[in-house]
Amino acid sequence: MKTPITKRVKGALGRAAALAGVFARDFRSKMIIVTFHRINDDLPEDGLTASSAKFATFCHFFRAHFKVVPLAQQVAGCGAGEDMGGTLSITFDDGYRDNFEVAAPILRRLNLPATFFPVTAFIGTRTVAPWDRELLQQPGWMDWEQLRTLAAQGFEIGCHTDSHLDLGTADAASARAELEVSSRKLHEQLGRPVRLFAYPFGGRDNLSARARELVREAGFTCCVSCYGGVNGPGANPFDLKRITIGQGFVTPDQFGFDLLIGRA
Repeated sequence: MKTPITKRVKGALGRAAALAGVFARDFRSKMIIVTFHRINDDLPEDGLTASSAKFATFCHFFRAHFKVVPLAQQVAGCGAGEDMGGTLSITFDDGYRDNFEVAAPILRRLNLPATFFPVTAFIGTRTVAPWDRELLQQPGWMDWEQLRTLAAQGFEIGCHTDSHLDLGTADAASARAELEVSSRKLHEQLGRPVRLFAYPFGGRDNLSARARELVREAGFTCCVSCYGGVNGPGANPFDLKRITIGQGFVTPDQFGFDLLIGRA
């Protein structure tokens, strides 16, 4: 019976790999998309919450080992058949207020681009998401002015449906309505069309082939998941893999090692 490698050991192996130049050689063949949800120092870290210090540490790692680019650049490159190996894009799901108050200042300080995927019906409300009901303190959502400010600062804004609908189980009419409403709200509030799409929940079963086609028909240029994995040459823009940076990754070095061995 094999003994699993602990996260601490993976971190040590990752540091050694970085120093030996292994990361530099390996990462140049991989297109990486990472996602965060909450960057919050008032909540305990969990699968959706990272502290500001942890987020900053990961951002430094991303900048050191990848060419950090906007997601739209990766999508355009994939569509054009370009080699996007060695690039990484940073994304955020749901639209938490700390994305604006905590994450964005860190990104600006490090001059890093990012894409924010808000759930449009949550923006500017006191809605409590089903997955947040057990939290002792609600993190809150951004409002539309904050989203407009992020866009004005050069960050990308994408679509994540209007109510966080599971497109893998929704009927075609409901899916079309969600895509149309969220796209329209974003266009009206931001004054520009939104073309990037991240499907809610992000698991393999949360987006059917039919739903993916509806996303394409709605005018979006990509579909990004949230179940892990890297994107190789010739990646399909409507089937892009994203890696959630949550409790599974304690340090950037451990993250790098898991990328190296294909476990991210």
